[in-house]
Amino acid sequence: MIEIRNRWTKEIIYRSEKTETLKETVVEAVKKGIDLSKANLSKADLSKADLSKADLSEAVLSEADLSKADLSKAD
Repeated sequence: MIEIRNRWTKEIIYRSEKTETLKETVVEAVKKGIDLSKANLSKADLSKADLSKADLSEAVLSEADLSKADLSKAD
C-alpha cells in the first residue's frame, strides 16, 4: 500500500492497494482526477510519468525527478 499525503496536515490524499511505486500511485491518482495540489512528492521518481492535467500547484516537488514527465495541461 502506498499513500500520498498532504504536505501540511499529513492527512492521506490518496492511497493505492494496487501500485508498487510512488510514481505508479501518482499516475493512478491523476487518472482518477485526485487533487494533488497540496501533496508531498519530495524526492519522488516521477520520470517519464504522465502527469498531464495534474494539479501540482502547491505540491512539494523538491528533489523530485521530473525528467521526461508529461506535464502538458498540468497546473
